[in-house]
Amino acid sequence: MQKRMEDIEIKYIYLQKTVDDLNVVVIEQQKEIRELKATLMLLGKKLQDISSMEPFDPDEKPPHY
Repeated sequence: MQKRMEDIEIKYIYLQKTVDDLNVVVIEQQKEIRELKATLMLLGKKLQDISSMEPFDPDEKPPHY
């Protein structure tokens, strides 16, 4: 019985370590997701700004001609 209890305690310790390690990974991924969302929002805003500009005509002469 004592040996069995020790085995269970050892397995519990390893499981707790695994949970702690996974928690660190999840926290890092949440941070990265927040950063990626912010970048995506910024790129979306820039794309909207570019889309609202007048279209470029390659045949049009520059104003100094």
